[in-house]
Amino acid sequence: MFTPERVRIRVLLPLAVAMSLNVILPNASLQFSSVTFYQLARILLTPVVALINFIFYGQTIPRGAVYSLIPACVGVGIVSYFDTKSSPGKANVKTTSFIGVIFAFSGVLASSLYTVWVSSYQKSLKLNSMQLLYNQAPIGGVLLLYIIPWTDNFWSVNTAHFSRWMLILLSGVFASLINLSQFFIIGSAGPVSSTVVGHLKTCAIVSLGWITSGRSVGDKSIFGILLAIAGIIS
Repeated sequence: MFTPERVRIRVLLPLAVAMSLNVILPNASLQFSSVTFYQLARILLTPVVALINFIFYGQTIPRGAVYSLIPACVGVGIVSYFDTKSSPGKANVKTTSFIGVIFAFSGVLASSLYTVWVSSYQKSLKLNSMQLLYNQAPIGGVLLLYIIPWTDNFWSVNTAHFSRWMLILLSGVFASLINLSQFFIIGSAGPVSSTVVGHLKTCAIVSLGWITSGRSVGDKSIFGILLAIAGIIS
């Protein structure tokens, strides 16, 4: 258990806004992007988090880690280029639109800022991960409730199947577990470590996304995928 600590709403409002953008922008990107590109773009979290930490907090990472981030960034760039091009003769293959790329990179910036701020707020307010989440989650929830009518389409409750409600419930449970794990990892190991741990999920999703996309092994974007994954594993 933890001891609840109250923090003023105006103090946590920037963090709650960053959290909301961390949810909205990546999901908007997924609507206009392939699963593979969407997930590979998240690889940029590590270099952007490291850059923000360096610029604003003077924190550095080992030179070897910097070198490993270069092929990851180049790989994402290659995938961004080829994934926005249509595949001749493969109308069933989903590609990424320009707006999807904009949403993806904006989401990376928002997610990186949120990750860094979580660590910063914990230290400045002297709160542990659960105490910070206890204060921030309700504010973020209210902000997202305000956004929902502008971004989502509602279906009739009478026509919604039971399976759809179960998927919504499972999605909420998994999202809560991801949020909790992010706070614990950031609090104990730091923001950069949090993004590195998430790359295991990246590799799994990219693999499944490629298998189900209908793309051939000869697709040119596969070189960027392999380069990006090699960068985060090295």
